Amino acid sequence: MSDLLIAHVEIPATDLEKESSFLQNIFGWEFKPFGNGYLLFNNHKGIMVGLRKVESVCKGDTTVFHVNVPDIDEVLKKAEANGGIVKRGKTVIPAMGWYALITDPEGNTIGLYQKN
Repeated sequence: MSDLLIAHVEIPATDLEKESSFLQNIFGWEFKPFGNGYLLFNNHKGIMVGLRKVESVCKGDTTVFHVNVPDIDEVLKKAEANGGIVKRGKTVIPAMGWYALITDPEGNTIGLYQKN
């Protein structure tokens, strides 16, 4: 069904404070404690992002989700300024827009999407 959208994304992190700060600084997501070893961002519009405490993150083998952003170039700069790495720079998707990939300080790959 095309009307079924992602409702929740869970990101593994060894340092919840560092990861939540990184995501807040680049996307504005404010995480709140939600149980032992878990932080939650909820926009109250059907989208939630959880940070789960783990001992280690499997580098390069994480779920990739893409965040809608108004300006990929600006987010790429913010990511680097906050300890992230640009894994793939702004790349055109013909007739749709652009995408890019960043790696957060924990080693998770996060996709960015900007519409035309």
